[in-house]
Amino acid sequence: MFSDLKMQLIRTSIRKNSKIIIDNIIQNHIQLNRAVINNLELCMFCGSTINITKEHVLARWVFNKSTKGFFITDINGLSQTYNRTTIPACSHCNSNLLNGLEKYIQKLFEITFNKQAFPQVQVANIIRWLEIIDYKFQVLNAIRRFKVSRTAGYNSYFADLPLSVLRKSIHYSSSKAIAEIRRSQKRITIKNKAKNINSLITFKTKNQGFHFLHQMDDFIFLELPKQQIALFYFYRRIFDTEISAYEESMKIIKTFY
Repeated sequence: MFSDLKMQLIRTSIRKNSKIIIDNIIQNHIQLNRAVINNLELCMFCGSTINITKEHVLARWVFNKSTKGFFITDINGLSQTYNRTTIPACSHCNSNLLNGLEKYIQKLFEITFNKQAFPQVQVANIIRWLEIIDYKFQVLNAIRRFKVSRTAGYNSYFADLPLSVLRKSIHYSSSKAIAEIRRSQKRITIKNKAKNINSLITFKTKNQGFHFLHQMDDFIFLELPKQQIALFYFYRRIFDTEISAYEESMKIIKTFY
C-alpha cells in the first residue's frame, strides 16, 4: 500500500528542490545561449544527479500495457509513443515513490470508479496523481525539441526550440512556460486538496479505446477502458459544486469528439 509518508516525500522533494530543477531546465533547455549549457541531467523530482533513469509521463497500465500506445501533440501533429515519452528521474523517485503511487492508483480504480466511494484522502491522492502527470508533461515539453512535420510544412528554424515555448496559449513566451512549470510544482506540494475535490469528475465508461486529452495548466481527461473509468480534472479552476464542473467538462469533451 502506498503510504502517506511516501506521498509526503514526493511533496517535500519537489518543494525543497524546485529552484535546482527550474534552473536546470532554464539553462539546459529554455535559453538559447548554447554556450552555457552544462548538459547535467538530474531528477525532475528531487534534483539528484545519481542513478538517473527514465520516468514515463503516462504509466504503461494506462495504455493497457501496450508499448505501442501513443497520443498526438497539438504543436505539429506528431505522435508520441509510450516508450519514448519519458523525463529524467533518479532510481529512488522512479522505482520507489512514483511506481508505488502508480500501483496504488491502479488498485483504487480496480475497486470502483465512483469517487464518492473513496475517503477524501484517497480522492486527494488521485488528484495529486493527475497533477504529477501535468508536471511531467510540463517538463517533457520543456526538454523536448521541436521536430519538423513533413506534411505540416513547418519551418525547420523551430527545431532548436523546446515545445513548451511554441504554444499559442502562452504567446510563445519562455517566461510563461517557466511560470507554468512552477505552478505545476506548487500544486503537487499542497497537502490539503479539499478545495479541489469538486474539480475532479469521475465517469463510468464502456468505451473500448483509450482516450486522452491534456491542456497543460488547464485540464486533463483520461478514459481507461480496462478499468471502465473516465476522469476529468481541472488543474486551476475551483467549482462550488461537482455538477457545475461536470457541465463544464462536457462542453470541453464535446469540442474534441
